[in-house]
Order: sequence, then C-alpha cells, then structure tokens
Amino acid sequence: MKTFGTETAAEAKRLLASGKDANQISGILFQRDQAGRNYGIGIILDGRGKPAKTSTTLLRAAAKELKTGSALGTYMNSAKTMTALKSAVLAWQRIPKKFADRFHLALPSDAGTGAVKTALQAAMFMDSNIATLGLEALSWPAYKTMAKVLRLDSREFALGKTVKGRGLLPIYQAGPHNSTGLLLRRDEVSARAKAARGWIVLDRAYSGLEYASDLASSSYDSVMRRSYKNQIEPFIQAQTPFLLAISPTKSFGTFALRPCGLLLAYCPDKKSMSAAPTAFNAVMRARGSAFEHPITRAFVRAMLEDTDGLRRDHQRQLARVAAAERGWKRLAAGTALEGAFNGRYGGLFRNIRVQSGAAAALYGEHLYPVFTPGRCRLNITGLPIDAKLAAADAAALGLQALVG
Repeated sequence: MKTFGTETAAEAKRLLASGKDANQISGILFQRDQAGRNYGIGIILDGRGKPAKTSTTLLRAAAKELKTGSALGTYMNSAKTMTALKSAVLAWQRIPKKFADRFHLALPSDAGTGAVKTALQAAMFMDSNIATLGLEALSWPAYKTMAKVLRLDSREFALGKTVKGRGLLPIYQAGPHNSTGLLLRRDEVSARAKAARGWIVLDRAYSGLEYASDLASSSYDSVMRRSYKNQIEPFIQAQTPFLLAISPTKSFGTFALRPCGLLLAYCPDKKSMSAAPTAFNAVMRARGSAFEHPITRAFVRAMLEDTDGLRRDHQRQLARVAAAERGWKRLAAGTALEGAFNGRYGGLFRNIRVQSGAAAALYGEHLYPVFTPGRCRLNITGLPIDAKLAAADAAALGLQALVG
C-alpha cells in the first residue's frame, strides 16, 4: 500500500540514482513538504525550523565595506592585513602565539567547503605521490565528490580509526560534525598525529561545538581551549604538517552571506615552511581566490576590528546547540536514542542506527534527517522548542532507532 512515507522514500531512491548525495536528497525532499521538519540541514536552526539569525557583526562590517572599500572599482584583497589576520585567527582558535611563525594563512573563497577543497589541492601540489583520499566512514559525502573531481581515489576507514596508507592523504574532522558526533579521546587523536607520514587535512567546520554543553559550567574561553587541546594540539606536538580548514559560517552564523573560508598550514620544518606558501599562492590563483568578494573583506574587517562581536555571535551558536542537547537528553531517556546523548557524543549531529523501513516511517511523520544505509543523521537543533512537537519527533525517531 502506497503512503506519503513510502512514496517519498521511493523518490529518495530516484534522486540517489540521479547522482544526488544523501545531504542533498534530504534538503530536496524537505523543501517539497510544507509540513516538513528539517533534521538534515548542516546549519544551526532556531527551534522553529528556521536558520539562526545572521551575524549582526558581519552585517555591520559588510555595510561599512560597501560604503568604503568597494566603491573604489578595482580588484581588492586582504594581503596587507594578513599578518594581523593570522594572529586574530590563531587567537580565536586558541593556538598559542609561540607557534605563530609556523603557520601560513590563506582565505579561499566559498567558506568552509572552499577551504577544504583548497587544502586538498594544496596537499596535492606539495606531494605528487598522493593518489587516494583517506576518510572516515560516515563522513561528509562531499569528500568523495571532491576526490572524484580532483581525480583521486577514495578509501574509507572505520569511524575513529587512524587513516594511513601509501600515497594516501588523510582527512580528519577536527571536532565531530558530519559523522556520529563521537568524541575521540585525546590519546586517540594523538595516535593519529603520530601515525602521519606527510601532510594531513583537518576539517574544522564547527569550532568548539563539540563541547557546547560545557557552557553550563565553563566560560567560552574554556570551551575553545578544550577544543584546541583535543583537536589541534596533538598534531602540533607530534610535529605533523597539517592543513587546517576552518569554516566561519557555522561558528558565527554567516550562512546567507558566505564569506571566505580560513586555511592554516602548520609547517614544523624548513621543507614545509618553504612548500606551503608556494602551494597556497598557486592554488589560490588557479581557483580565482586571489581577489576577494566584498563580504570576505568585511569578514576580515570584523575579525580585526570587532572580535568581541564575533565572539558573541559564536557564543549564541554554542548556546543554541547546548540547549538542543539538553532537550534531547531529556526526551531520549529510556529510549534507543539515549546512548547518543550520554557525554561520549557532542556537536551538531548524531548519526544513529535505524531499523529497516525507517526512512518511509519518518518521512511519513514529515521528518527529514539524512539517510544512509542503516542509519539516519539528525541535526539536533532541528528539535522544535514547542514541547508537544519535540516530544512527538523524539518519540518517532526513538521508535525507529536501534541501540548502539
């Protein structure tokens, strides 16, 4: 018997066959359903199904930029401010000043996605032996797409395991986001750093969000320091050269404006110190990122002139994630979802094991997480602030979830 849920699940299969990935399919199906509730999108939601408000800090900086610099009618970039900007980025990420001279900074267009792609291209520029992109299972689907576009093979490794192999470029998520939300211990991250035999890529799309719930008892500074200590410091201590791709959109709420991404190269030796700036210059020039959109220059202005405003924007994003985690922890108690909110997981997403037929069942309830075989990934900020709706959604998801 055909139902709304089964027909939607069938349409999802057709979209998959057409070349759409799981994230895209969730978005397409949600947009077609006026009664739909969005659990698939990769941005922070406000509890009413809408994206969180755009950063007022960047809006102010953008207005100022359009009135001043953008009126000149010529190519422009932030080259003159890169030294100061690098200091500001390192300070935001809580990377100690003593390491500043070991880092190079680039501003790729297209936000965090552009930063990741530029990182892959820079690594390939510096190491012609790279033939395969090594990634964790359940990672962001776009990694495989990027690998195809760059004519790389891709190889999956079990979640939480070390990615290694000959001719392989590892990409790790420096803070869980498009996976299960599993929080690795520091010693597990250190093992990855020590196993590296060349450049690696760290994708840091959601800075600090994995420890958002700490805000209940800790400061913003403590949250960011903890994130640095667990996600970045082990690679510095191991003297592992890495490319750190950072997204400002998720941290500051700038999705609609979409400024540049931030790409840091950590260079522990003379060889990497010489290679990284050459690679950055070549790839940025080839990608058309050498000159910048006004919104990127506005973001640079904000990073240099209004760090307090951006900090407040980031804190609001963290607070929203923390509130959603509290809601889920309460509603998941005693259900198969409980383990996903037990402190071993954090951040914006949970990727839970589900029963056969879960897609049709949840589509039938007008819920749109991201489905992959045997799993559904949900954006926890999709949980409505309306108590009845929240309870109904959690119950529906709990019925389809499997323990573990």
